[in-house]
Amino acid sequence: MSLYSVALFLHVIGALLLFVTLTVEGIALRLLRRAATAAEATGASGMLGVNRIVGPISAIGVLVPGLYMTATSWGAVAWIVVALVSWALIAVLGAYNGIRILALQRSLAKVGPSAMAQLRNPLFLVSWLTRVGIALGVIFLMTVKPGALGAVIAVVIAACAGMAVGVGLAAGRFNREGQVA
Repeated sequence: MSLYSVALFLHVIGALLLFVTLTVEGIALRLLRRAATAAEATGASGMLGVNRIVGPISAIGVLVPGLYMTATSWGAVAWIVVALVSWALIAVLGAYNGIRILALQRSLAKVGPSAMAQLRNPLFLVSWLTRVGIALGVIFLMTVKPGALGAVIAVVIAACAGMAVGVGLAAGRFNREGQVA
C-alpha cells in the first residue's frame, strides 16, 4: 500500500461525504418548503447542523489528499484545475446558503411568517441543485480526465442542468412523477 493509495481512499471518502452533505441539505430544503409552523421549520433547518460538522470534514477530505495526489503524481493538468475551481464554487455557494438559512432559523421565533416565507426562497433549491450538478460534473472529470475545454464544458453543462432542474422545480414545472407539467 502506497501513500498515493491512502490519499486516493481519503479523497473518495471526502467526495462521498460531500454527497452526504448535499443529500442532507436536499432533505432539509424539502422539509422547509413543506413546513406549516415555525417549529416544523426549526426542526427541518436543524438538520443542517450536521452539515456544519460534516461539510468542513468533507472539504478537508477532498482538498488535502487531492492536492497531495496532484503534487506527487498529476501536476496541474487542466481537469484538476477545473475541478479545484468547481470545488471552491461548491464550497462558497454552500456556505452562503448555510449562513442565510442559519440567520433565518435564528429569526424564526421573532419574525414568524416572514422568516417562514424566506426559508421557502426558491434560490436555496436552485443553489442546491446547481451544486449537485457541479459535483457530478467533477466526478465526470475525475473519471474521464478530459482536456481543458472538455473539462470546462462538462462542468458548465452539469451546473446548467442542475440549475435548470432547480428552476423547474421551484416554478412547479415538474409533477411528482418528474414529468414536465
